[in-house]
Amino acid sequence: MVTCGSMSRDVTMMRCLLLCLVTLSLQRSRAFVLDKQNPYSQFRKWNADLNGTLELEFKTDQPNGLLLYTDDGGKYDFFELKLVNGALRLRYNLGGGAQIITIGNNLHDGHWHKVQVARHDEHTSLAVDGVSQSRTSRGKEFAFGKFTTNSDVFVGGIPPS
Repeated sequence: MVTCGSMSRDVTMMRCLLLCLVTLSLQRSRAFVLDKQNPYSQFRKWNADLNGTLELEFKTDQPNGLLLYTDDGGKYDFFELKLVNGALRLRYNLGGGAQIITIGNNLHDGHWHKVQVARHDEHTSLAVDGVSQSRTSRGKEFAFGKFTTNSDVFVGGIPPS
C-alpha cells in the first residue's frame, strides 16, 4: 500500500499541475486547475470492477508528482498514477501483489498529454499519447475491491487525513 506521507510530498512537487478532462465511467468531463490553494480534486468512485476505463489529460512543468489515486478502502487493491522523473508510472494491486507499468519520458514539458488506464479481467493497460503497455495481474480474483467500500478518486493529491 501507499503511505500518505509520500503522497503529500508529491502534492507539493505538483503545485503547478494542470489537469483537464477527467472521465470516470459515465461521468461527464470536468476541467480544473490544481495549485497551492486547491492541491487536489475529488471525484466519485470509479466502478473499475473487472472492466473499466479511466481517461485524463494533463500538462505540467513538474517531473514528479501524484496524478491520481484510488483504493478499495485501504485493504489491498489500489491504483496510483504518478509522474516519476518525467515518466508516467501506474502502480496497482488487484490482490496478487503490486504491479508497475512505466511509459513515456519528458512528460513534464508543458504540453497536453492524454492518458488512459484500462482494465479487462486480469489485464491492465496504461497508455499515454497513443503508446500503451499492459500487464497481467497475478492471483485468481481480479475485481477491484467492492464498490460500496472503495475510496473516491483523488486527482493531484489526497486529503491530509
